[in-house]
Amino acid sequence: MNNLFLMLLFDQLPLCMVMIFLIVTLLVGLYYSDKTTTLRAYAVGDKQFSTLTLVATTLATSWGGGQLVRDVEQVYDRGLYWMIFSCLSFADVWILIPLSLRMGGFIQHFSMPESMGSVYGKYPRFITALAGIASSIAIIASQINVMSLAISKCIETEQPIYIGCTTVAAALILIFYSTFGGIRAVTFTDVLQFVTFSAVIPLFTWFMFRQTGKSINDIAIFIHNQPKFQFSYVFHFDRNLFIMLSMVLGIMAAIDPTTMQRIYMASSPRQANKVFLYSGLFSFLMIGCIIVASLFVFVSMPTLSTAEVWPYIMNHIPSVFKGCICISLLAMTMSTADSKLNTCSVMVSHDIVESIKQCNIPLFQSSSLRFMVQPLQWLARLIENTSPIWLARLTSIVVGLCAMLLAFCCKDLLALLMLAIALYVPIVTAPFVLALFGFRGSSQTALIGMITGIVAILAWNRWIKPITGMDGSFFCMLANGLAMLAAHYLLPQPAGTGWVSPDQT
Repeated sequence: MNNLFLMLLFDQLPLCMVMIFLIVTLLVGLYYSDKTTTLRAYAVGDKQFSTLTLVATTLATSWGGGQLVRDVEQVYDRGLYWMIFSCLSFADVWILIPLSLRMGGFIQHFSMPESMGSVYGKYPRFITALAGIASSIAIIASQINVMSLAISKCIETEQPIYIGCTTVAAALILIFYSTFGGIRAVTFTDVLQFVTFSAVIPLFTWFMFRQTGKSINDIAIFIHNQPKFQFSYVFHFDRNLFIMLSMVLGIMAAIDPTTMQRIYMASSPRQANKVFLYSGLFSFLMIGCIIVASLFVFVSMPTLSTAEVWPYIMNHIPSVFKGCICISLLAMTMSTADSKLNTCSVMVSHDIVESIKQCNIPLFQSSSLRFMVQPLQWLARLIENTSPIWLARLTSIVVGLCAMLLAFCCKDLLALLMLAIALYVPIVTAPFVLALFGFRGSSQTALIGMITGIVAILAWNRWIKPITGMDGSFFCMLANGLAMLAAHYLLPQPAGTGWVSPDQT
């Protein structure tokens, strides 16, 4: 009887490890939830986080679970192409190292849309918030799909309902502590989750090396003889090269509001600069471990299809280490998703609400259209009478549920990533970067650029992408910026617009 019990416990050990991890994460989130009483605390905390804490939460936010799953599969399948792509995928962190020093005029804001509004007005602020929320929902959905993948490796069952229920439970846990704890709960759970996956990934690399049964020299010779890992395979002009470059450029330009939120949490631009410098260095170490681990899997079994890579890994590691991998995937997904939820909450309760309050809608006084405007009037009164922090919490719940629905509809991680980029980069990145470099344009100028970006990405996806296969987010971002500059110099501008010199920092 005792032996049977031990066998059952050993078989379900990964699931037990996952449940313990989820409980610990929930407890940490709840512990820091009781200190959130104002919107400022909910959005940026007390702005007294240590640099090490900010580095941990920045890395935990940047490293989604899809990164590990996707990179192991794609390096195995595409070779040197994807190795270069993986190394460049964190270039946005390096881009923020110099840009963070230009945040002196915006460091006291709560969010990226607020900074946009301080330069371009209420309408660009509103559009920035909407684009950020839509992009975040796509990213959260991809993380929920990775949760499902991780949990499916723990539960040895043919009944998908058990996997679905466990995934929903994990998603509800992160929604719960993110909703009621604010940025403090998110930050300190991120620290726990960062420590977890940063310890497991190097162990994963080492274990995959042991599985090869070969020396480093033998592995290097084997990899060198494979065509897809040779430079001649990559550096020649063909359709795949241009497709990969377009994806890299789009990801590099994705200066998203969640990453920028870490700057607003810093006490000064100099601290933010240090945070992104250390984050960039550590990111290269982590991506190196993942690439090497994928190479070891390829050496062990070079004939697998992409879909067979992770099943092969999970079937050839001990039960305890299988649990560690699943916990690592959950840590990466939850740390990204909870940060996105918090950012969306701030953008609704702080930015969208403020933009609505600043808008005077004449239709509200029109008696002939009362039946149409009454719902808008009711919504406006509800917003005005609702506490911002409770509105933020309600937003977190709604956004989390929307992301869960999207996750059930779309399982393709790469498609969700490119959707998130397309919803955001062509619209927001150009005006924000111009503002950081001292451009002070009118609201009309910013709207012209944003509309140009929206029209450009729709046209690209309709006519150009089906032919070339290239992602157009980066190029549409350039169209946005050029349209703004053209509008500024060709159209009459109000006083106070133009370029300003950077601050002393």
